[in-house]
Amino acid sequence: MEGPLNIDELKILVADDDPGARELVSAILSADGWPEPVLVEDGEKALEAIRSHHWDILVTDLDMPRMRGDDLVRNAIEEDPDLSIVVTTGDGTVQNAVDLMQSGATDFIAKPYDVDDFIASMQRARLRAMNVHEIRGMRDTVEALLVALESKDRYLNGHSVRVRDMATKLGSLAGLDRGQLRTLGYAALLHDVGKIGIHEDILNKSDKLTDEEYKQIQKHPEISAEIISPVPFLNPSVKAVLHHHERWDGQGYPEGLSGEQIPLMARIIAVVDAFDAMTSDRSYRSALPHSVALQAIQSGKGIQFDPRIADLFEKHKDEILVREEVTP
Repeated sequence: MEGPLNIDELKILVADDDPGARELVSAILSADGWPEPVLVEDGEKALEAIRSHHWDILVTDLDMPRMRGDDLVRNAIEEDPDLSIVVTTGDGTVQNAVDLMQSGATDFIAKPYDVDDFIASMQRARLRAMNVHEIRGMRDTVEALLVALESKDRYLNGHSVRVRDMATKLGSLAGLDRGQLRTLGYAALLHDVGKIGIHEDILNKSDKLTDEEYKQIQKHPEISAEIISPVPFLNPSVKAVLHHHERWDGQGYPEGLSGEQIPLMARIIAVVDAFDAMTSDRSYRSALPHSVALQAIQSGKGIQFDPRIADLFEKHKDEILVREEVTP
């Protein structure tokens, strides 16, 4: 995962048809320690630059020839939805500000502006750019782990994303808030990542596993937890990953927890992980029908699964089993 985005790494583009205004922005930023921006004189040139290079922040005037600033905002957001945009204009009406923000602008400042107000606006744009950079880094980390996992076990292709989709829907029905659902989503995506540390001959074996091979498989929750625990944004997901193979009756692994000793997120993952495993092709058998898997979940409640979570899954199965095409 990349480190935090420093101010001197920011890529800033300034579009204004007034040469004096462009130079003023450049001078203000330079005096405050910002990197030197690239200056262009109209919206069309700005859009060309956006299409050919990555930018973190766009500062654009509203009233320009060839392409107005509001048109530039809309086109720029289509090209790069993550771009932070500060609009400057002599028409500082409330409605104008609302329209621009709805079009995708990050901030709006009326001319003539106070230097401190302009820097404050740029700081807000910078904060958004830093958040975008951090989120991209998180996605890259998760995607790299999933690619490594799925290259090791061909039967896990798509499994992690399906488990994430079902787990977050079930978690919402179980009353988890937005932050908890984010933690659950990462845990569900990476619950099996520890299988990276298990030999692929065991993972893809079509015959019955030996006792020693099964012990190796049982190590994957602990390996998964060890892999993700050093990553700060994944640390809250560690317990759910570690305990997703515990059983309600205490006969699971790695710690033999029972009932509500098992973290709620782990209990949620246990249900949807089992369902997806049953309804997917595996090295040792073909996929089972949904009806058979649903009956197995019901038969396992109070034994393998939390009865409340199993019942929620059964009650809302039509909603939970709608699979959408989404990226990690």
